[in-house]
Amino acid sequence: MEKQNKIVLNTLQVLSKAGVLDHVLLIGSWGAYFYKQYFSKTEYNPVIKTRDIDFLVNVRSKFSKSVDLEKLLEPLGFEIEFFGNGFMMLESEELAIEFLVPEIGRPKDGPMALPDIKLNAQPLRHLSILWRSPINITVSKIPVRLPHPVDYLLQKLVIAGLRKKSDKSEKDRQSAFEVLDAVIENGDLPELNKAVKCLSKKELKTVDKELRQAGRNRLLTKVE
Repeated sequence: MEKQNKIVLNTLQVLSKAGVLDHVLLIGSWGAYFYKQYFSKTEYNPVIKTRDIDFLVNVRSKFSKSVDLEKLLEPLGFEIEFFGNGFMMLESEELAIEFLVPEIGRPKDGPMALPDIKLNAQPLRHLSILWRSPINITVSKIPVRLPHPVDYLLQKLVIAGLRKKSDKSEKDRQSAFEVLDAVIENGDLPELNKAVKCLSKKELKTVDKELRQAGRNRLLTKVE
């Protein structure tokens, strides 16, 4: 775990120096892990359970300069791996770096090209939720942007309610409610009220169902 943490920090440092972090959000389990800084006054203390580190790209933002990420990260042991439909990931023994973009409109047949970093990104539904109101943290003096915790938990509940595989749904729910408990303890329910107003009707319906099934009815009057 210590070795993995070190590589994550080294990776973030490389991406920061290259200007990549200015155009992305750190999401997924590593994003949730670093919420412990935001929730410093609570008992929030998540455990990393994956080797994936995910970045959500702002497709409306142009990179200030082109970089060859494979070349930049090669000294850290990363190399490009190709998957179905030409999708690319950067993988090392300890980590797998994935770039994602929100899928809007008709389903895409393949990945979205990101020529400025010589990679591509996988389009996925409901990721736009995460761009509502990003927060800034500092990880070992490295500036990193994360989705606001309330947006993270809402997106996780939406995905959990729509997934077909129950094991992945349960992991999403566990992470969502772990963050929700910290949101409540941290006094962030007003921000949750604001965030739900930005959901689509379908997304809000799914969140409402997930909260009711979890017996969190005391929150429903606050989020409806």
